[in-house]
Amino acid sequence: MKRAIVLSNMGGARSPQELKLFLKNMFSDKRIVPGWKRYLLAVLLPAFRHKKVWKNYEKIGGSRIYQLTEKLITQLQSQVKEEVIMSMRYTRPYLKEVSKGYDELIILPMYPHYSSSTTGSIKDEIAQMDFKGKVRIVPEFYKEEEFNLLIAKSIIKQVDNPPEVNLIFSAHGLPVYITQKGDPYIRQIYEHVELLKNLLPSFKSISVGFQSRVGPVEWQKPYLEEVLEQFKGEKVLIYPISFLIDNSETDFELKIEYAEMARKIGIKTYKVIDCLNDTPEFALFLGSLIKERLKK
Repeated sequence: MKRAIVLSNMGGARSPQELKLFLKNMFSDKRIVPGWKRYLLAVLLPAFRHKKVWKNYEKIGGSRIYQLTEKLITQLQSQVKEEVIMSMRYTRPYLKEVSKGYDELIILPMYPHYSSSTTGSIKDEIAQMDFKGKVRIVPEFYKEEEFNLLIAKSIIKQVDNPPEVNLIFSAHGLPVYITQKGDPYIRQIYEHVELLKNLLPSFKSISVGFQSRVGPVEWQKPYLEEVLEQFKGEKVLIYPISFLIDNSETDFELKIEYAEMARKIGIKTYKVIDCLNDTPEFALFLGSLIKERLKK
């Protein structure tokens, strides 16, 4: 039996053509845009927005999600003694392509929390590709103590005097209508923050803000820019709690767009902490998580 561990993520753009593909596939996803509107958006948005959006990608040299995931895979491969590969939901390599030749897939969604728009969408992909072998999905792991100790460590080493600093956990936003359907993601974000508070020193304040909203629908509040407005003249530290691998939403949105907002607001210092990425400690945690899943 040939088995593979699959690190599954959304994908990102390394070229203008790949960005068009990403936008088309994302807005075609019923988990992202319900109803008939997605067929229209999947055509219009790539055609009219990709040039403008690509200028943002150029500022960061394209998405780092691929190279960082490849480095993480190299470390995991030696730990789990299994073949480790990656798949992306909206750009290549697609799961239906990389799964060929395998009898079993252990899929690790690269999201610590569950949402119908992320892990739920991966489940849709599995159903659509009609894979004949066995598939197991590693569930959300935001409650794992080892994982949270890694996050706490990465935060603590970035600050000299926590009582002078306002810590903001930034999470990818979610349209309110998805939450109203019972999606647990927002609840899990707040549960996660409470767990982390117990592992952290006393910051001046700890809060949550939501980023990355698009379109005219109502999204989960508080928006990150609204949270930032509270801290004029103060020190702010951002941790991207819903991301495991740095990508355009951390490298461009948080480190460039929101940094400019912070400057205009008059925030004294503004710093974004990197995701756990391919750090050896994170690879070790994921390895143990996968081994535990393989025993069940």
